[in-house]
Amino acid sequence: MIAENELKIIDEISKEGNLTQRQLSQRADISLGAVNIILKRLVKRGLLKTRGLNKKKVEYMVTPKGFSEKAKKTYNYVLKTVDLVKTIREEIAKIVLEEYNQGQKQFVILGSDDLADIIELALKGFPYQRVNDIKEIKDKKALVLLGDTDASTNGLRIIRIADKLKEVYWGVDEKNA
Repeated sequence: MIAENELKIIDEISKEGNLTQRQLSQRADISLGAVNIILKRLVKRGLLKTRGLNKKKVEYMVTPKGFSEKAKKTYNYVLKTVDLVKTIREEIAKIVLEEYNQGQKQFVILGSDDLADIIELALKGFPYQRVNDIKEIKDKKALVLLGDTDASTNGLRIIRIADKLKEVYWGVDEKNA
């Protein structure tokens, strides 16, 4: 499997093969020396091939094996991301279910960020409203669930889901940190 920096180099070369090592370094945000080493390693492993354009200029091309490795790495990344979203959704569902079992019957999702989208997935089957502004909340008894958004409470009960997830995964209590 290719490493992250190798993937960056292969990705940049697949976009534009006629890049200098300095340009690759800048685009991939990797030191020039590291780019040189990575390129040699990728050529040796058969993921890239070179073609001399002149005495000083070399063109890099991604081989079919290189494209295959890039596809595998991308596929594994997507699987990990989907698994992480599923795990986060399940944790949010536990938080909501606990609140529901304690008598909270109405929920509001505040925000439009990615975490708010996951919160909405977790709330399927529960009564909820989604808003972008706290002023849009109609039911003042609703529990407001925030994604990664900061908002004034306006006297409403709020759970900052990002903070709750930090507590669950890293044992970080934001109030006492």
